[in-house]
Amino acid sequence: MTHKVSCLRTNCFHLSFQNLFHFKIFHIIFLMISKVMNWFRMPPRDAVPTSTQLSGSASDGVQNDTKVLKNRPKASALRQQKLPAWQPILTATTVIPTVFVIGAIFLPIGVFLFIASDSVSEYPIEYTSCSPSPCQLQINLPNSFDGDVYLYYNLENYYQNHRRYVKSRNDQQYLGDLTNVKDCAPFDYDPETKKPIAPCGAIANSIFNDTFQLSYQPVGGFPIPVPVTTQGVIWNVDKDRKFKNPAFPQGSNLCEAFKDTAKPPNWKKSPCEMGGFENVDFIVWMRTAALPYFKKLWRIVERSSNAAFTNGLPKGTYVLTVENNYPVQSFGGKKYFVISTTSWAGGKNSFLGIAYLVVGCLAIVLGVVFVFIHLKFGHSMNELSNVSEIHH
Repeated sequence: MTHKVSCLRTNCFHLSFQNLFHFKIFHIIFLMISKVMNWFRMPPRDAVPTSTQLSGSASDGVQNDTKVLKNRPKASALRQQKLPAWQPILTATTVIPTVFVIGAIFLPIGVFLFIASDSVSEYPIEYTSCSPSPCQLQINLPNSFDGDVYLYYNLENYYQNHRRYVKSRNDQQYLGDLTNVKDCAPFDYDPETKKPIAPCGAIANSIFNDTFQLSYQPVGGFPIPVPVTTQGVIWNVDKDRKFKNPAFPQGSNLCEAFKDTAKPPNWKKSPCEMGGFENVDFIVWMRTAALPYFKKLWRIVERSSNAAFTNGLPKGTYVLTVENNYPVQSFGGKKYFVISTTSWAGGKNSFLGIAYLVVGCLAIVLGVVFVFIHLKFGHSMNELSNVSEIHH
């Protein structure tokens, strides 16, 4: 019996020694791996400035070259991610009320936006195939357009957002520097005269050049031309900061300033005959659209020049005379003339109101679903406190 005990003790001692040996081996391997990982984390030795390098040689007055890490962030709380942080705990008592609040906010906003869009009067008329030029189209307004009335042209399937098209311009030239045609190729220099094109670029070359004349036809009377104005058509920042005509000597005119330049190939007239860089239609066209279906403001009805249009456009018959110059049929495009009013939310666009209504309804539905799940499968605060006491 004693022999068995001693054998058992010896065997136990052998197993303990073997386990200790294995533990030592694993410990050494772990230390080696840690050293290698730290070596990869640490910057090169010559990249870290030493105290001698930072202080330099004070005896001879010559400052040593210091090698400091260029990408090392500053020791600030923001850069070292030491700012105090707060993370909300998502529980049923916080998530469910939040979802209902979002729905309660979005639903009335969507209703107001939809009502505002629905209150806008808009009348589009397509004239893509209108011929011969000039051609006339009859417009019958079913109701009066009260207040300020805006006249737009609308283009479809026209990609003004193409990268090469958008970048083909030079904003410095549009500020009066006529010789600056950088980034305007292939519409930078005239191939025959070698003169710089002004205005240069693909956007300026493809300017919209259809013209319109709207007339009101009262019952039993003569046609009355609808007075229009360019005041308020362009943004003040464009007019004041982005487009300026070049300076010309006193006693001369704008064409004298443009005499050493060439007009864009697709332009029928010289830019100096149309107001140069400060032409309203040119400025409107140069603000490129983000989508292939867009409308641009052409004119605003002048309500103070004729008593018939003091309150806007009365209902009735109108005649639209169009000079159909701009080609769009080659790429499947369409052209519209749009008569529209506005509201506090802008023009007629029901998408934003519908989007708010959809999100608000989804939030309410999700809130109801969350309440049902919480009541059916959720835990009360007493149950959660009991679980925490059991673990403690």
